[in-house]
Amino acid sequence: MNISIIIPVHNKVEQLERTLAFISEQQHRDDIAYEVIVVDDGSTEPVKEVVDSFVSKIKALKYLFIPRDKFSCRSRTRNTGVNESRGDIFVFLDCGIVIPAHFVDRVAERIGLSQNTVLYHYILGAFTDPDKEDMSVIDGITPHNLQEISERLKYHPAWEDMRTSHFHLVENNLNRMDVPWTMGWSGAISASREIVLQAGGFDESFKGWGAEDTDFSYQLHKQGAVMHATEDICVLHLPHRSDDQKQLKIKSSFLNRKKMHVKNYQFDTEIYPYSADMHYDQVISKFNHLVVKYYTPEYELSFIDTLNANYIAGSECSLIIGEDSIAHLSALHTSHIFIQNKHIHQAYTERFAAREVVYLLGVDTPYARGYFDTIVVTDYYRMISEPLAGLMFKEWFRISKRLILIYHKEYISYLANVSGWTWHSLEEIELIFRSNNLGYEIQDQLGDYIIIEVTKAVSRPTTSTSLADPTSVGN
Repeated sequence: MNISIIIPVHNKVEQLERTLAFISEQQHRDDIAYEVIVVDDGSTEPVKEVVDSFVSKIKALKYLFIPRDKFSCRSRTRNTGVNESRGDIFVFLDCGIVIPAHFVDRVAERIGLSQNTVLYHYILGAFTDPDKEDMSVIDGITPHNLQEISERLKYHPAWEDMRTSHFHLVENNLNRMDVPWTMGWSGAISASREIVLQAGGFDESFKGWGAEDTDFSYQLHKQGAVMHATEDICVLHLPHRSDDQKQLKIKSSFLNRKKMHVKNYQFDTEIYPYSADMHYDQVISKFNHLVVKYYTPEYELSFIDTLNANYIAGSECSLIIGEDSIAHLSALHTSHIFIQNKHIHQAYTERFAAREVVYLLGVDTPYARGYFDTIVVTDYYRMISEPLAGLMFKEWFRISKRLILIYHKEYISYLANVSGWTWHSLEEIELIFRSNNLGYEIQDQLGDYIIIEVTKAVSRPTTSTSLADPTSVGN
């Protein structure tokens, strides 16, 4: 069995030297062979000299140099290594990460002949500040005692892998998570060659810092990867001082996450730019266990008939958002349905085969301006907290010629009373409109229901109807 260890590097010669030193002392079975491919992304420091110093210690060691240009990125360096590799298994290892002496042997044992296995190795020390923490705890560390030291550091607050609680929650079987791909840090990943090639490698359109590894993990997930965290194969990220580019990295990560969503246009990537990795599985899990029908009003058939007659009829392309009741959806005559619970989405795609059932929330969609003649949104939007609700309103308004919101005056969701979800009042909705440069008109009031049409913000006379006091009703 052949394993290819691919290491991208840009300068950082001291860290590279430590990484190669630990690799050079691998202990493995005779039927396992490994190669190391160092891909130099246009370094100005003597990277090649460091690599050359290990030629006699690492049997199959290859150095590749890529001149820096406008296409330079981490994805290209890793893909270059993939293209030059011969292994049945890929190990993507960041420069500055050191591995235990049994690493190659255990990776080969865990993946074996599987064509779809992916291992995310525990990475200790990834966020350890060497100026604040006691570095003596890793003094004298070697490939042969790294696992022993890792056992001591695994639950140390300053050294533990931030993903540890998630890993333990699912007993290291990441496919039990709703979004296992969020755990896909590229610092130390091992995967079968087959699944990496099926996923298309790393996307080289991602520039700057962040998200290219998450996107890679998402593509692996889409190809049916079986993902595991490896508590028994820990690696150590050698702590180094921050490069003081935190704000630039945050901005770059956000933009790359948006790019990732635009590639996929799925609900599980749609709000990823607005959430931290460590919370995101809980966010998506919340939606995947949510049945909207139980937390929004029971809309009478007569009211649905009014929506059909007055707002949906005559629309060639119409959309309902915030509804998953089969009865309500069957009675509504929209051409499109947005669903956020992936299980319901899968079931309804078949049930409502004549309609377009889409797995989106509506924060960032692929639709052109004014694509829908009419969008109708149930009281569901009241469950969504600001600023996400504001983003949704703006996007819904952009993609529709007419945006209609339903508001039940008396109904307060069980979610707000018991589960701690948001349930916006009229006053709060009006504030969200104003802060997002949107206006409104009250189109109708049918018993307890107020029908609101969202408009572009305009200067209103002081006598204009307020959402908080809808006594004057148009139409």
